[in-house]
Amino acid sequence: MTQQRSPTRYPTGGDYVDALQAPGLAFTDPQLRAGTVKTDALGMPEPVSGNFASVFHVYGTTGEQWAIKCFVRPDADRHHRYDAIATALQALHHPALVDFDYQADGIMVAGVRYPLLKMRWVQAQGLMPWLETHISHPERLLTVAEQFADVVATLEKAGIAHGDLQHGNLLITDQDELKLIDYDGMYVPEIAELPPNEKGLVNYQHPRRGDSDYGPGLDRFSAWVIYTSLVALAARPDLWRRLRATDDDTKLLFASDDYLDPAASGAFQTLRSAGPPHLAALADQLATFTRLTPSQIPALETMPAGTVSMPAPRAASATETPDWLADHLPKTPPVSPAAPAETPASASVHSFVGRHLAVARLAAAGLLLGVAGGIAAGVGVAALAAMPVFAWILTALTAMVAIAGSYLTHPLVAARRKARDAYIAAQQELAAAKAQAQAVRGTRAQLESATTAQQQALRGQRDAAIRQRDTAIAHAQQVLQQSLHSIAQRRSDWSNTPQAREQKRLAEIAAEYVQRALSNAVIAKNPPRGIEAKIAGALADQGFRTAADFVDYRTVSGHGRYDKTFIKRSRTDYGTYVENVGEKRAKALLQWRQNIISRAESQAPKTLTPQQRHEVTVQVQQIQAALNAEENAAKQQARTAVEQARAAEGAAQVAMDAQEKQLEAEAQDKRANLDRRIVGADAAVTAARRNAGDMSDALAPLTRVSAGTYLLAIVGVTSP
Repeated sequence: MTQQRSPTRYPTGGDYVDALQAPGLAFTDPQLRAGTVKTDALGMPEPVSGNFASVFHVYGTTGEQWAIKCFVRPDADRHHRYDAIATALQALHHPALVDFDYQADGIMVAGVRYPLLKMRWVQAQGLMPWLETHISHPERLLTVAEQFADVVATLEKAGIAHGDLQHGNLLITDQDELKLIDYDGMYVPEIAELPPNEKGLVNYQHPRRGDSDYGPGLDRFSAWVIYTSLVALAARPDLWRRLRATDDDTKLLFASDDYLDPAASGAFQTLRSAGPPHLAALADQLATFTRLTPSQIPALETMPAGTVSMPAPRAASATETPDWLADHLPKTPPVSPAAPAETPASASVHSFVGRHLAVARLAAAGLLLGVAGGIAAGVGVAALAAMPVFAWILTALTAMVAIAGSYLTHPLVAARRKARDAYIAAQQELAAAKAQAQAVRGTRAQLESATTAQQQALRGQRDAAIRQRDTAIAHAQQVLQQSLHSIAQRRSDWSNTPQAREQKRLAEIAAEYVQRALSNAVIAKNPPRGIEAKIAGALADQGFRTAADFVDYRTVSGHGRYDKTFIKRSRTDYGTYVENVGEKRAKALLQWRQNIISRAESQAPKTLTPQQRHEVTVQVQQIQAALNAEENAAKQQARTAVEQARAAEGAAQVAMDAQEKQLEAEAQDKRANLDRRIVGADAAVTAARRNAGDMSDALAPLTRVSAGTYLLAIVGVTSP
């Protein structure tokens, strides 16, 4: 019979590990009872533990596999919640949904039944690693996006919301089939009265999501975020690197900060300028949703056919940067401006030729004329006084504007401006490349520091395992010594001379003889003096029939009235009051009892019979044999404890050997990756430095292009 589970205490992950060593006894489900639980290197059931549950991988006998979630915390609403979710999902039969079975008494731990979740194990990749591998296959991304939109629409049509749509709950099979998992936070109509038990991953949730939004439209914002990201990546795979930090596993393209201020968000700005019009439309739409309340957001709608574009194929270039290096190059494309068409690279910086210089010279003539005319008009020269002064000034100003315009639009000036911009961009690119190289080296140093810390922690665990072994051995030896000391004392007690053993046995026989005499002395048949039949009857009514039924009496003063006498069954007994038995009769009873004892002691045997002596010898032998057996058992128990302590320490060392090996292997992989990244970052720095040098060389001949040299060119003079 199983016990009633505690309302407050649930098993720990370790308790479930112990129970699942015998799945045939632990599980209620016939498929699980016949299954095999995945084990670790020590042969123990291997859990994946979280804050609320431990998950185990169970293999069925006919190829099925299940994920079994065992809860480590109580929840008063759990049965109602999961039963409603399971019923709702079973009615949908959607290919993206996995089997979900809540069993209220699914597993027994220490004789008590607890609930579990049985889910079909999905052989698939998480969306994030799948995208890492398939980012260059836009048609496959769009297939996944369509499947995602379909399952979201199916859920909403049924009045259901997942509650935590994010990349970690989306799996992709080898056939590019989408699977939606983790239904713990689902909303279904049957549990509308319950509070939500999930908040969802923040990078996928509306910034204003609250508990009151727990309803069928709960997934809408998350669905738009995921769909927009997948469509954008299909059109522009480079966004995968541009909008995500290295090893960022918390988002696809958008983070929670992007939703707070879409106008200042780099992610939204990048999508708007990415090229395809449908990306800008999706970005604008998602930005609009951030300003609405969650309940105002419309259901997800897929882009119309023909509006979703994919990147056009291109031929590979012989100088194309490798993928592993491109990930770590600056995101700003290099600027390589060409010289203006009307200014050949070999031209002198002072060759201000062409229509611009002609216009400037005409304007200069007009300027001189305007100045001269203004001065003449001002001093009253009759020939020039026909035009007022302000007209001559206006003429001069117009000429100045024409000269400035011809200068600013001159090809050499434009070339200098472009060269300067290119040089600044190249310097920024170089600074970014240096920062990236420094960051990668910093990551490499952090790896070594973290690896050293983990190795030190493992050494600490090894030392702790040895100390635990030594403590257990010392405790076992201490217990053994205490047991041996106790056994030695008892053996000494039974190792006295045979005469002493016989005297002790003779004393026991005499005591038994006296006790029989007391039991045979019936008060009513041989009453003491002063004990009439009526008094004997009253004593018998209280259980005092023979001399063996009492040992003493006591008298309690009545404080002026009369004394009461109590007959005591033992030395520590309070006593029993018997009517009309006063102190005098009690003394008579006690004297009568003492006479019986004296007579019995004088009549008791004074020597042992041969048979009794033999019995004493056999008893001593039996006691000695029992003590020997107890000593052997204590020694065996100590040996077992020592062996177990050493075995536990050995198993711990083996496990830590495996951890250390895995740690070193992972560190080696990371070192190799970081070393490649360092090489790539250094190559990027070299390339950026070369580009900056080229831009500097391109700018150098143009540095003397200025307004002064232009004015000199206007008047036909060149500086050396």
